[in-house]
Amino acid sequence: MRNNRSDDPNAGAPGSQAAAEEDLKATGDSIQADVQRLSSVEQAKRELDAADPQVDRLSDEAVELGGRIARETKAERQLSEEIG
Repeated sequence: MRNNRSDDPNAGAPGSQAAAEEDLKATGDSIQADVQRLSSVEQAKRELDAADPQVDRLSDEAVELGGRIARETKAERQLSEEIG
């Protein structure tokens, strides 16, 4: 059975390797920024009264960030597998 990546004429090309490494770094930077924002959101929620309407808005943002972090980490894993 052949490796599908060997069928790709760009597989292993120096330019595609560099592009994948750039994508991996950018994805890691994005994950880090989202994690920091999520931490800030959670800190802000802790400082509010539970009945404050901002808690709902911040909770929605936290859910959105959590989903985005999950998607980004999956993409990061895929990029890492492509490079390695």
